[in-house]
Amino acid sequence: MAHYVAKILSQRPNVIMDHWGVAELLVAYGQYANEESYKNFLEWKSLGNETKRKVKKPREYAVLFYTNEDLAD
Repeated sequence: MAHYVAKILSQRPNVIMDHWGVAELLVAYGQYANEESYKNFLEWKSLGNETKRKVKKPREYAVLFYTNEDLAD
């Protein structure tokens, strides 16, 4: 996760590991991974029907975030 976030922010992974908290890293990773995943999903969605059958459908979101109400259900 630190490597992925560091790559996006053009920083060294050690900087993130030394100065970020775990929760901060998880949220940043989830946000960046979801942006990339959703972009890929929209690109797949815009393909024609013939091409869609050849390409595996990507997940809409890579990381799912739940509220406390969602967890209570």
